[in-house]
Amino acid sequence: MSDWLNSIKPATRGAILLICGISVFGFSDNLTLLVSDLVGVGQFHFSRSIFAIILVALLGRFLGVSVLPRYWKPILVRTAFMVTAILLYFGVMPMMPIAEAGAGLFTSPIFVLIFSVIWFKERIGLRRIIAVIMGACGVILVFKPGSDGFSPYHILPVMAGACYAMGSIVTFRYLRDESPLAILMCFIVSIGICGGLAASALTVFPVSTAVVEQAPFLFKGWQTVNNIYWVWMFIIAFGASVALSLMTQAYQLAETSYLAVYEYTYLISVGFFSWLFWGSVPGFWGIIGIILIIFAGIIIIVAQQQSDEKSN
Repeated sequence: MSDWLNSIKPATRGAILLICGISVFGFSDNLTLLVSDLVGVGQFHFSRSIFAIILVALLGRFLGVSVLPRYWKPILVRTAFMVTAILLYFGVMPMMPIAEAGAGLFTSPIFVLIFSVIWFKERIGLRRIIAVIMGACGVILVFKPGSDGFSPYHILPVMAGACYAMGSIVTFRYLRDESPLAILMCFIVSIGICGGLAASALTVFPVSTAVVEQAPFLFKGWQTVNNIYWVWMFIIAFGASVALSLMTQAYQLAETSYLAVYEYTYLISVGFFSWLFWGSVPGFWGIIGIILIIFAGIIIIVAQQQSDEKSN
């Protein structure tokens, strides 16, 4: 198997490894629903970080890669955006089909384009303008604002996509030479600390019962847990670490711009496991919206690749 993989071109190998890693993420993220009734999102990320820090440190030692950052200022800015994005995304996950929440997160390429135009005065062509409109239509179809099933919490995955986009811009412009594992370790430590602080704040200053009932995973403080919870948290953290290991190897083999398209495998993976484990499937218009968001992101990424090739 390894001989066959080594005989493939590095870029193709990178794509295969990335698809495998992203698919594992789709699997492990679905396991979040096994513990979302037991704890809040803050305690969840604090618990996961305990295992993830150990696993990433061991991975760094195995690969001979530093997990300590060199560029502290940009990495802290990037981490702030990414932590916010993931807390928002995971917080809303039990409240809607995970594929739909994932579609909100994957609006990030659209926001990258919009923010780049606003703040960096980048010029874009007709294709990317159409892609932004297509992505906006996809968001409307997925979340259906104004419908009976819509709530303000449905906006959170799109806000997560915007925050993720800001983190991606910081990574691209200021952290190209930083160790990927250092970026990851800073994120894991930070989201663990923020999760612990959020759980503590909600324990000391609890919100009303009515608010907790609307979004329990978002607003629970510290909860007493049993050994089964810790078993599931280890499995979730282990799955995430395997996924990140595969993705790290992928990005060492191929250009980020080439691999970016394959990240949309996550929506297929998370949707498949959501159906397999929970019988949760987006409605017809939700599926159409997800497809529009995927196509919009791919158009933006491919257009950016072609623009970069021309400039070089």
